[in-house]
Amino acid sequence: MGAWLFLKPLLTFAPINRFTLGVLKRFERSAERQRPPRGVAIERIVLGGRPTELVMVAGPTGSDTDTAVLYLHGGAFMSCGPGTHRSITASLAKGLALPVFAVDYRQLPEAGVGASVDDSMRAYRELLGERGFSHVVVAGDSAGGFLTAKVAERAAAENLPAPVALGLLSPLLDLDLGARPDRTSRHDAYLPIRQLDVLGPMFDWGPVPLAGARTIADVDPAVFPPTIVITAQQEMVEPDGIELAQALDAAGRRVVLHSYPGQVHAFTVVLRHREGKESVRLLVDFLADAIRDAHREVSEPEHRDEAG
Repeated sequence: MGAWLFLKPLLTFAPINRFTLGVLKRFERSAERQRPPRGVAIERIVLGGRPTELVMVAGPTGSDTDTAVLYLHGGAFMSCGPGTHRSITASLAKGLALPVFAVDYRQLPEAGVGASVDDSMRAYRELLGERGFSHVVVAGDSAGGFLTAKVAERAAAENLPAPVALGLLSPLLDLDLGARPDRTSRHDAYLPIRQLDVLGPMFDWGPVPLAGARTIADVDPAVFPPTIVITAQQEMVEPDGIELAQALDAAGRRVVLHSYPGQVHAFTVVLRHREGKESVRLLVDFLADAIRDAHREVSEPEHRDEAG
């Protein structure tokens, strides 16, 4: 929590420039040196060409060896990394008894959002391909929520297997949100909307152009697997989360929306209190149900073939 108390004044009062982004990078490196959360082991690997933290339950694991979780951290495409999000990745690893791969994708000022999406997709492809996982859950908070939805969009465009499920935590679903005067950020944890407006043009920095939608509302609902959306009431991204959930429901997709009063942006990741723990439990339960359904869909055709 102290890290976020440091970030809020920095992002509120400091200009967004290369110096500020450099300070944020140093903050991320300090987080990486912290002791791992209790009950998990962390291995630093390379996935999709990017540094990645592999978070696993310490000791014996479950029997599901063909399912993995890809976690895409938030931070407005300019800050944070796997080290700052160990609380949520550890919770997912322990709750699901599955390996969680947290990718350190490219961010500003090194690269724009197109590169962030590209790195996320490279990781997703490798999990399905070289690493041999048949089922991949994708989850992310804030900016990572945008990347999570983009993985579903790009997987469909590339004729790859869809994610088993998506977990969207206070997801940023519109890259141009900062230019919308109807939104407020007074309930958000650390990023004022005026700063998001400044960041908007930077999102288009290269070297990889952004393919597909800039606003997740423009993505075909048919590409979405079972999806859970968790937001804080009155945070600036909540209306887009509600709109997405309504669109998926209207299209007959499986979707669950939880919006918590009195919370801040990405509270599921940031805070350790009753509501935060409850939201993690809801997330884990939803993802676990989707995983069981995916395994059932695979096994039932096999049983029918044997009977025939």
